Amino acid sequence: MAAPSLISTRRLSGSLRLRLKVVFARAWEALADTYHLQAVEFVRRLRGRVACEEALERYFREVGVPAAMVDSVRARALIALAELLEEEGDPETLEPAPWSALRPDQLMGAFRRRAQHVERTNLECRLAASLSDEAIAATHVRMALETAELLVAESSPDEAIMRYIRTFNLPAIDAQLIFRRAMALWAERDPLGLDRVEPMAPVPVGRELPAALALGRRIQVGLRAIG
Repeated sequence: MAAPSLISTRRLSGSLRLRLKVVFARAWEALADTYHLQAVEFVRRLRGRVACEEALERYFREVGVPAAMVDSVRARALIALAELLEEEGDPETLEPAPWSALRPDQLMGAFRRRAQHVERTNLECRLAASLSDEAIAATHVRMALETAELLVAESSPDEAIMRYIRTFNLPAIDAQLIFRRAMALWAERDPLGLDRVEPMAPVPVGRELPAALALGRRIQVGLRAIG
């Protein structure tokens, strides 16, 4: 995700363009807050398994934090973690026994325990990263809906949501997920599609309907017949 680009706002009026810039700036701040809170939760989930600094660096590897946000998110997370460690204390990470203290008959058991520890740690990382991804997606959806609400008089909800997605340059898979969730939530708040109803231009007599409209008319007729 790149920093917000406002090139797509040129056709809007001056006042609306300014309000849209404010929404995008608020979205940027909301995302930075979400990333840093999730980074703290990621480290907390791995306490006792991975050292604090190592867990924080692993968060940045597991979760795609935008490059423009990395320094800010790291600084915020370190401040929050420092306060957390002062309140709760920092339990020592369990370290395996030194190899010199192991007898030959204990080596296989040590290898097995170490492999289980690594596997469990990797699982905890994936779980924590998944929670972070969900929180970030929820923030994107919330701000995409706010964008759609602001532009309701200028464009349809799907166009406004896509404007948000293009502005933050979201990856294709993330964009599809966020678009569908935002559209579903918009449909729930406006089940009849009354927020934006555009009149259909009359078709002159003797001219054929476009294929899409003709198909829509056939479907409507079929539904009335079924009813």
